Amino acid sequence: MHRVAVIGSGTLDSLPHNGSVVSLLAVCGTTHKASYLDIVMVSVVGPLVALVAVVAFGSF
Repeated sequence: MHRVAVIGSGTLDSLPHNGSVVSLLAVCGTTHKASYLDIVMVSVVGPLVALVAVVAFGSF
């Protein structure tokens, strides 16, 4: 149960006001608008796919 909760809460790290996202964009010299799709794919879609896989394997 703990592992599923941790994977599911991993998507909250992609909020625009998150310090690591702001720092990453500052280091890369880009804006939120230019890299929004990339951030969503890495920090939302990836953990959601992992969460679905863990729940599916856990239900077997």
